[in-house]
Amino acid sequence: MADIQVDVSYTGDDESIAVISASGFIDTTTAPELEKKLEEQLALNKYKIIVNLENIDYVSSAGWGVFVSEIREIRENNGDLVLVNMSPDVYDVYELMEFSSILKSFDSLNEAVSSFTGEALKPQKPAIEEKPVPQETPQPKEEVEVRNEPQASQPEPAQAAAETKDIYSYAQSELGKRIIDVIIDNPYFEVKEIAKALKLPQYGGQKAGGGAVKKELKIMGLFDRQRRFELALKKRG
Repeated sequence: MADIQVDVSYTGDDESIAVISASGFIDTTTAPELEKKLEEQLALNKYKIIVNLENIDYVSSAGWGVFVSEIREIRENNGDLVLVNMSPDVYDVYELMEFSSILKSFDSLNEAVSSFTGEALKPQKPAIEEKPVPQETPQPKEEVEVRNEPQASQPEPAQAAAETKDIYSYAQSELGKRIIDVIIDNPYFEVKEIAKALKLPQYGGQKAGGGAVKKELKIMGLFDRQRRFELALKKRG
């Protein structure tokens, strides 16, 4: 019996939104099936994607990797991939692994669809028209505040390094370069998984302890998981 079942449906204007619904659990054995469905939608130029996890009990690092693997291409095509209906256990991992900083999530399918179509805003229009002054005035202020926030974070070392053309330029050792190779292919790997991957031929085939990997990540400014995702996405772009 299959450990996962993946179905695709369409909604929104001109059925432009693809809803990928999965049931079962997502790990190294079942993630390829989910990835296949995602790639099929991108081939059809469907860049507004909702992944419905209502019937998913578990998502491994391989599963999370599927969600972020194509996120740069999706967003460059004015789309997005969002998650919906996560169970408490899956949501806890989503928060713990800081995927909330990369992928949006919603509590219901309707909210997710509205994030693309904006249809949920339509019933609020009369209220906005009746009180134009108090509602229109604060909105520009909020936009200015949000735009100022990213500027303050520009000096962070991992971001500056990720923006350079040569992503190896800030690696201070051969081990650092090998670690970067692992991150590019597996941005969702933890320190122990990176250390294990370094033993594989394609990454040098040499043993490196978790302590050495952790030290090297800190030196390169890539100890934070989000920074590793940013680096991998830059390279793929």
